[in-house]
Amino acid sequence: MTWMGPRSAVWWYAWRSLNGWLIATPLVLARNWLLPFLSPDSMSLLRQNLERTALGQPAYQLDLGIFWTMLLGVLSLGLVMRRGYILSLLAGPIRRKDVYAIHACLTGGALVASQLLVVLYLCALDAIAGMPASPTLLVHVLLKRLLVYLAAWSLGVAAGATITSVALAYVCALGVAGFPMYVGTLIHYVDAKWAAMPSMHLYSDVIQLSPLTLLDTVTDASLAAYALWFVAWIACWLVLGARLFERLPLELVEETFPFGAYRRLLALGISLLAGFILATWIDHAVNLGQGKAAAIEAVCVWLVGSGAIFAALDRAGVYRKRRWDT
Repeated sequence: MTWMGPRSAVWWYAWRSLNGWLIATPLVLARNWLLPFLSPDSMSLLRQNLERTALGQPAYQLDLGIFWTMLLGVLSLGLVMRRGYILSLLAGPIRRKDVYAIHACLTGGALVASQLLVVLYLCALDAIAGMPASPTLLVHVLLKRLLVYLAAWSLGVAAGATITSVALAYVCALGVAGFPMYVGTLIHYVDAKWAAMPSMHLYSDVIQLSPLTLLDTVTDASLAAYALWFVAWIACWLVLGARLFERLPLELVEETFPFGAYRRLLALGISLLAGFILATWIDHAVNLGQGKAAAIEAVCVWLVGSGAIFAALDRAGVYRKRRWDT
């Protein structure tokens, strides 16, 4: 493509690599309103879906669109990293930040356009079905979902730009996205041990910080607070991904984790999850009971278990690295 400039060539290559995923995005986001047409009683099912959408889904119900948009973010630069084209791509006259921006803009723009198409499609379906749902409520819910989708996508972009394995980048992005849910679950578990009547408000408020949960039923001041949180989340992950991509050591690009700190972060995530599972298993096995003492014992078991597992994983990783170097 000698007739193209360097930026145009990157745009063209990015589109060729991602066009199938981008075209499928609006279909995935609108999946709940395409399937009813396969049923003979399609109009009745369509009205029910529209009404449920306008009312919103609870935060604890997982939405396939979130996982798809995170995958789309990982694939933004993940396909380039996985196929080993990154060396030839960065060897040209184009700057790294331009490569990052082009791929992020392509997938992010496609995501926004896809969700807006879904909004228009649902408003048209609502009119055809006789307005079973309020168009204002439909638009309100779908725009809140767009914010969550962008939060999941931005995390995927940062992971895909700095981890050379698409599968591991996706797993790591899921782990980071689910960390607020982990913290909320841990707080709820300790609170339930500490007091007979644990507070559900703190638990729900914390897990709502995760981009794996929906904001459909959040309104008023809480919605404004969560909107600011997710806007900051999106900006931080996009900026962090760009900074790390600019510092990507090309001599280590063949490794899964070009940045050594990622191995320890992955080990930390595994140890925290395993430590919590170990603490709950010991609690059920020996019956720690209820009360402040039981809560403190559970926290101690969690800390010791997580620390021991992290030390073992970290030591094994260092040992393998030294053995490889020798």
